[in-house]
Amino acid sequence: MAALVGLALAGGTPAAQAMPADAQRPDNAASAAIGKQVAQRHCGGCHAIEASGASPNPKAPPFPLIAERYPGDNPAPVLIDGTVVRHPGMPEFTLIEHETDGLVAYIRRVSRRWKPAS
Repeated sequence: MAALVGLALAGGTPAAQAMPADAQRPDNAASAAIGKQVAQRHCGGCHAIEASGASPNPKAPPFPLIAERYPGDNPAPVLIDGTVVRHPGMPEFTLIEHETDGLVAYIRRVSRRWKPAS
């Protein structure tokens, strides 16, 4: 499954609705490592992708803030369903499933909200 991705989430969007239980994605070190590569390739030019620091583009929220904007316990549906909520100048790109899984795992790891699975 491919997902069209735009990551600048705001509450009240269709993506901010209740998330189905089947949307749970892997949260492990190997998956997060893939996600970090995806973030570096597609996101790091605008977003701060580490656990701290300012985004290169002031209109692009840092990853920890993005993670806090996801409703419920899982950010995956926003990536999986192709929902695009964007900041100005946000490029579109397509991810395959393991990249989406990895990006979700990585976002969880840089967030203060979620604790990584052991």
